[in-house]
Amino acid sequence: MDHESIITNNVAVDNDNIEQTPPTTTEKHQSSTTEQKTETLIEETTHVLEKLKEVTATSSSEQNSIDHEKKVEENKRKVESVKNPFKNLTPRVTQLIYWENPIHSGALLATGLTFLIFTTYYSLFNTICALAFILIGANWVYVIGWKQIQSLINQKPINPHEHLLLNKPWYIEREDAEKYLDVTIEAINFVLLEAQRIVLVDDPMRTIKHILAFYVLWTLGTWMSPRTLLGIVLVLGFVIPIAYQKNKVLVDEKLDKAKKFLHSYFDRGLNIAKQHTGGVYEKAKSFATKKGYLSDTNSTKKEE
Repeated sequence: MDHESIITNNVAVDNDNIEQTPPTTTEKHQSSTTEQKTETLIEETTHVLEKLKEVTATSSSEQNSIDHEKKVEENKRKVESVKNPFKNLTPRVTQLIYWENPIHSGALLATGLTFLIFTTYYSLFNTICALAFILIGANWVYVIGWKQIQSLINQKPINPHEHLLLNKPWYIEREDAEKYLDVTIEAINFVLLEAQRIVLVDDPMRTIKHILAFYVLWTLGTWMSPRTLLGIVLVLGFVIPIAYQKNKVLVDEKLDKAKKFLHSYFDRGLNIAKQHTGGVYEKAKSFATKKGYLSDTNSTKKEE
């Protein structure tokens, strides 16, 4: 065995001895302190992270509530900004149904009834097509005949409607279209909001009035055709207002009695409904406590 191999073997033996020597007490103490420090650091970091999570959760919930309140206020402003577009038509309608101008009211009533009677015997689609055929054909004959007469008397043939084609073209201005569109959207929004208030029972008496009105229309629709029903409504719309105006005192007295009668029955129905729903709630609660789905609060209070 040579000198170099002896030296390497001695070095390996020394390294094994170093690895097998146990750690001293100071080293053990240092390792335990470092482990404690790391554990405390981990606990502190986890505590800080939990606090940060709580803060972010509360801040996000507060922000969500703020956003919800802003959205609710914005919706309220939008709803309040929607005005009744039919308010401008009210004076004209009252003038017609109260016969302030008998010629206009009579002409409108006669036109409506004539249209309803005519459409019972003839199709509206066929009538429109026939009128278009007659009017456009007659106008074509007139224009062609006028041009032939001009050419016979050695004049340049000109369309007799030339001034209308140049001065009064049939098209809608963009500004007028925007106005019509705004009015249409305003009317649709008003109708939708009114329907929402009726369906979601914003005012119970108002909803009941519409329920009764639809029930009456439904019942009458089973007895007669919609055209006949529309004719009766048209006639009553021009007869009832003027009759009410002449007998206002007597009618108001009868209407007040009917309103009081309906209010009393409505309140009685609400009380009966509350009583029945309260009894059902108590029965369901007792059943749930018997089955063990719900704890009995009275027994727990007595035990305490």
